Amino acid sequence: MTSERRRWRVRLRDHRGRILGAGTMLDGEHLLTCAHVIEGLDGVTVDFVALPGVEPGIATIVAQAAPIGDDGGDIALLRLREPEEQISGAPLHRTALEDDQRVRAYGFPCGSDGMWSLATVVGDGGHGLERVQLHRDPDAEPITHGFSGSAVIADKTGHVVGMVATRYATEAARVSWMIPVETMLGYLPELRRWAEGSPAIDPGFVQYPEPPALDPRFAREFARWLGGHGRADVRVIIMGQDDSAVAASLRRAVVLADRERGAGRTATGPTVPPVGSVVLAVDAIGKTADEVRRRISDRLDVAADSPAGRHGSARTVVVYGIDEAAEPDELVGEVLVPLAQRAHELGLRLALAFREATSPGVSVVRSSTDVLPADEDDIEGRLALLETRLGELAKLEKDNASDAPRFSDAPHVHPKERRLRGALTQLRSAERDGDTDWVKRQLPVFERAVAKTVDRARDLRRLLGENLARRAELRARLDAYGEMARNGGLVEDVELDAAYAPAWRMLFEGQCDLTAAAAAVERYADTVRKRIDG
Repeated sequence: MTSERRRWRVRLRDHRGRILGAGTMLDGEHLLTCAHVIEGLDGVTVDFVALPGVEPGIATIVAQAAPIGDDGGDIALLRLREPEEQISGAPLHRTALEDDQRVRAYGFPCGSDGMWSLATVVGDGGHGLERVQLHRDPDAEPITHGFSGSAVIADKTGHVVGMVATRYATEAARVSWMIPVETMLGYLPELRRWAEGSPAIDPGFVQYPEPPALDPRFAREFARWLGGHGRADVRVIIMGQDDSAVAASLRRAVVLADRERGAGRTATGPTVPPVGSVVLAVDAIGKTADEVRRRISDRLDVAADSPAGRHGSARTVVVYGIDEAAEPDELVGEVLVPLAQRAHELGLRLALAFREATSPGVSVVRSSTDVLPADEDDIEGRLALLETRLGELAKLEKDNASDAPRFSDAPHVHPKERRLRGALTQLRSAERDGDTDWVKRQLPVFERAVAKTVDRARDLRRLLGENLARRAELRARLDAYGEMARNGGLVEDVELDAAYAPAWRMLFEGQCDLTAAAAAVERYADTVRKRIDG
């Protein structure tokens, strides 16, 4: 794409010549943008900014997914009245997005002819977790309204992995949002003809007939685990036959967690996992070990023998029907166990589903990873594992104690790491003094206490992280509408100031009640829209 100077870049204008945003040519005739960019318009002018001297075209809407609030949909497919033969379209690429991934976008801020901006992927956001938050580089061009509809390009591969959606971004904001390619494909299946890359889930997960009932307990526990709860990086699932309630619950969770299949979903509740929480689901039935290895490598660029690498957040891989693979022993021993042993290092979580508990692979996985605690006779190994978990707990409690006071609904942090570390020191001392039997009796109770405390600290860390992201989103929206009011000449307006002040106080002073703050921001936004639009 670089050698072709990314000719798919286009700028969109209305009939008055005002810049609306950006677009991405998919071929010589079709282009992609945000639905809010062309909202209320029958047609737009398309400037081929990467083809100097080529006359602008006119495009009309073919299909769209209208914006759902501020967090969903907002995708439009347009067609040129006259195709442009010199265009080389940009193929959309399915990919498993990673935190800290470097990306770039080309937009049209302040009426410019186009500028690049650099950013880093931060993580999922928005109420439905369908968007991905971008954090621009400090010295990079702000990703503002003129970037809406622009392709997001992964620096490492050059692939188009998403589209900028900056409906409420401001010049000062470092936070912006993108719609991943797979989410766009879910909303507008028409786009799949231009998509490349392996889908996240194999077809088998949606082709099995569903049994009369699901397994509510498993469904709740698995949804929580997919959401990051629980300490295990590797989970062994005994699912039974395809028509069992557990197998059906597993397949349902995988489909709901897939960005492409779960886009715009309406299902909610404790059995519904977060969208995007499964980045790969392999149906291993009948497949060779090498076929599964290639599937993992194609999707994640992480094979069992790949160089070490860390990722910002855990990515879940599900492997289904392992004991009915063409080569179950080789699949477990040569692919899954090496991957499981490096799961934490690679930022992976593995859900390994077997038909039967007696399958040889089950004991191989459990004996080769930390799916089960260390052997009860390995006291030093168990103590070392406890030391690691207390180190994690110390950091969690420090971060939680810093962020919890920022929010009115956050529970008070009661640090427990120091007391637990004192108990661990006592256990180590007893072991050195030869009181092994006493240590063995105390260890199971202590391990459960540590696991429970770490899980609670992780849950609170996750809640606070979501709160911080939501507060940043509300602050950005408040700033955007403030700028909209200023641009509309509404400066020192009594009515607007009265609506702005409470929202600002809730978001910037003292503890923040997110529900009340969101309502206050919405009241201010409504007031601004009414004053500007009449």
